[in-house]
Amino acid sequence: MTRRLLTIDMRMVLDAGIGTYLRQLVPRIRKALPELEFCLLGRPETLKQLEWTQHPGITIVKCLAPIYSLREQVEIPLKIPAKTDLFWSPHYNIPLLFRGRLVVTVHDTFHLAMPQFVNGLHRRAYAWVMFRAIRRKALAILVVSQFGKSQLLAFCPQGSQPVTVTPNGVDESWVRFSKEPRPHPKPYMLFVGNLKPHKNLKRLLEAMESIQTLVPHDLIIIGRSEGLMTADHEVRNRASGLGDRVQFVGEIDHDDLLLRRYYAWADLLVLPSLYESFGLPALEAMACGCPVVLSNVGGMPETYGEAAIYCDPLSSQDMAAQILRVLTDREVRIGLIGRGRHCARRLNWEGTAQQVATTINQLLLRS
Repeated sequence: MTRRLLTIDMRMVLDAGIGTYLRQLVPRIRKALPELEFCLLGRPETLKQLEWTQHPGITIVKCLAPIYSLREQVEIPLKIPAKTDLFWSPHYNIPLLFRGRLVVTVHDTFHLAMPQFVNGLHRRAYAWVMFRAIRRKALAILVVSQFGKSQLLAFCPQGSQPVTVTPNGVDESWVRFSKEPRPHPKPYMLFVGNLKPHKNLKRLLEAMESIQTLVPHDLIIIGRSEGLMTADHEVRNRASGLGDRVQFVGEIDHDDLLLRRYYAWADLLVLPSLYESFGLPALEAMACGCPVVLSNVGGMPETYGEAAIYCDPLSSQDMAAQILRVLTDREVRIGLIGRGRHCARRLNWEGTAQQVATTINQLLLRS
């Protein structure tokens, strides 16, 4: 009997966010569906660094087309093997010319929901074309939260395929690791994420300015600022007024233990975003025993419930008040840490992999 072939776009495997999603899910799905053949599209020297890609039943096909490029629209359909039973795109940049069976993961509809933060009419137009094409072409769509699903259906209502919520997760290794050495000598609170305008760092810095004399904490900012199409270049200028109380660490590899140590030693993680469909750093912080303050918008209240404290992202005063509440009230901190650890046990990659594997298997059976 011929084995079914699942082909996956793995070009973003080392990126933050979607790269984490791919590295955590694909090997687990392979274990859950051992009867499948897997074809991985991407840079061979990168994919071969992942031990599980060397196992039998896995083929790597060289595909170097840049993300969001015209070249990818030509190259990917040519690189997908003709015998592919299902193609999985982990992002909304699907191959428009591909005529086969398609499943897509939509992590958010930021480009449609927050056009004021998307530079260039061509980028906004690209997003509109792609999301509408997904609703026309995909057999099934995976989203990471109910909020993400409602946003997709609101902006792109024309489509009849199932849209399934398969939340992000955290690996159990984030709970058990060596916390030493301490990554920063002073007490600190933490922000993790790319330095984009919708991450709302300017208001977080305003909140920091208003409480800097009330708490000894520094603010550590972990994330990429260079090479982003929508980088927030005003953040560093605003931070300069706080001197060494604000430290920019830069991007840290998601699998580097240093990132986990930053979470584990932090007294607080703050995610003040104006738009998040899930907010994965919050879950990672919870797994490491770090309490969190989150925006009360987007998918985060739905995802984290009572495991977090919420603030109005448009009010630096409210943000400052909630930060002070967590940093100064021991009972609040203890409660958040306990509920956060429970949330991290509930939202794990094993459970998500089983959900995604079930969807893939159902689509293959339908063929």
